[in-house]
Amino acid sequence: MTYLSPRALQGLKQYQYKSGGYTLLDDIHQPFWNGIVNLLPLWLAPNLITLIGIFALVVAYVTTLFYLPGIAGNAPRWVYYFNGFSVFWYLHLDCLDGKQARRTKSSSPLGQLFDHGCDALSVHLILTVIAATLSIGISWKAVVGSLGIMIPWQLAHWEEYHTGMLFYGNKYWGITEANYLLVMLHSMTGYFGPEMWQADVAAMLDIKLPFTLLVNDCLLMFIAFFAISYSLAAFYRVLNVDQVTLPPQERGHKALGRGNAIGHLISLQTVNTLGGIMLFLCLKTPIVAPAVNAIFGIIYAQQSTKLIIDHMSKEPFSVLLWPLIAMAIVCLNSLLNVVHFEVSCWVVAVFVVTGYLAYIVQNINEICRYLGINCLTLKHLEAVPK
Repeated sequence: MTYLSPRALQGLKQYQYKSGGYTLLDDIHQPFWNGIVNLLPLWLAPNLITLIGIFALVVAYVTTLFYLPGIAGNAPRWVYYFNGFSVFWYLHLDCLDGKQARRTKSSSPLGQLFDHGCDALSVHLILTVIAATLSIGISWKAVVGSLGIMIPWQLAHWEEYHTGMLFYGNKYWGITEANYLLVMLHSMTGYFGPEMWQADVAAMLDIKLPFTLLVNDCLLMFIAFFAISYSLAAFYRVLNVDQVTLPPQERGHKALGRGNAIGHLISLQTVNTLGGIMLFLCLKTPIVAPAVNAIFGIIYAQQSTKLIIDHMSKEPFSVLLWPLIAMAIVCLNSLLNVVHFEVSCWVVAVFVVTGYLAYIVQNINEICRYLGINCLTLKHLEAVPK
């Protein structure tokens, strides 16, 4: 089975990345990143740097769920410190891979796709771990908080598909700042303990409120404000762009225009809505929460990767249907109880992870064959400058 047509592969080969700009903190880090990349061996493939970075997030994810399967409670303090380190590690390696590609003259569309594909998966990994660190638990707060980050991240790539520009923030706030905030939150938990996030704000400030407001509730309100403001800005930019102004090499065979943009948005939010419903349904059966959370997180990463591939190859976008069916099965079985709910969730989780890995590997192999490159090694070491 092949996923990419000859036309899509040709469009991918002609892809040129356009950044939405850097933040002040990014600019401050540039000398540091440039210095570090010059210390790396020239045989080290850029995609391998990305993979090493996300491996730390996977280890943090597995470790956190081992100690905190309910995404709340007390873990050994080193777990929180390691979680902070994993984000720090991924942040900086994610900024080195592109520099290593230019340094070894191995830049390719696959590198950009591999980078953003790992970013899509990292959204799920990072959100699960920070929810456990903040002791949010298996609750509606975890669902709302996750969607409050997942939807804006996906909208950034929806916007890139239709405008050719990728915006993750502004001059003062972006991915780097957000990751440093996560590092700080993990480190604070390691030092003070997770109980600090369950403290009552009214009691701390010696005021009276008609409702209970915890410290982690304040963080969720910050996420909600960010999600709404960023989403509205993305809607405005996409629905007011004139696609005719996009150069022909950028338009390719994309399905553009306001109607298509709205259609793409609806299909993506159908995925997120099904995922949200699935997460809410598992609240009554907390033991399956890790499986259900993994199902949605992996499907989110896969659909986001599909959007990125269609943008880079300049092809019409459509969501993959089988992941929707998988989530629908979990939701229906939760209501009808045709099969034992816990068993069905873990079976679907294994199926989804397997399908995701097969999808990723197949796409990478097709691109490597077409471009005549390797994914995790440099094919022509003799071409690397000494």
